Amino acid sequence: MNNMIKMLVLDVDGTMTNGQIVLTNINGQIIESKSFNIKDGMGIAEWIKNGGLVSIISGRKCVVTQHRAQELGIQEVHLGVEDKLACLKNICKKYGILSDNIACIGDDINDINMYAFCRYSFAPSDASPINKTRASFVTKAKGGEGAIREMIDMLINIKD
Repeated sequence: MNNMIKMLVLDVDGTMTNGQIVLTNINGQIIESKSFNIKDGMGIAEWIKNGGLVSIISGRKCVVTQHRAQELGIQEVHLGVEDKLACLKNICKKYGILSDNIACIGDDINDINMYAFCRYSFAPSDASPINKTRASFVTKAKGGEGAIREMIDMLINIKD
């Protein structure tokens, strides 16, 4: 794990997933499904195993996301968040983490306010154009196709 970065902040839709939300009607009940990348999951699990903190901050509430976060042992899960930066600042206070010790990844305009706050910011290759210009790094991988794993691998290799 990178000595400087103590916490990863992850957006979900378009970052942990490819941004598609599948809604299915089963006996009159709408069921939501998403697809998560297994390599991203391994990277997240290893980050946590090596003492790192991971926070999900998503604008969308979804039981599927909650379940995946629990499977991976993600410590902080905040869904249905309108002001992601305010949420992130509260997490920082809780753990005594400085913005200099955080890396985030997000794909759309509601993630940009976190970019300037964090030491490193990442955008998947298929993120909105403004995100790609504002991020510290743009991954080769698309959201839901290994962008988070690529971010983690890059952070491990950064020598501060």
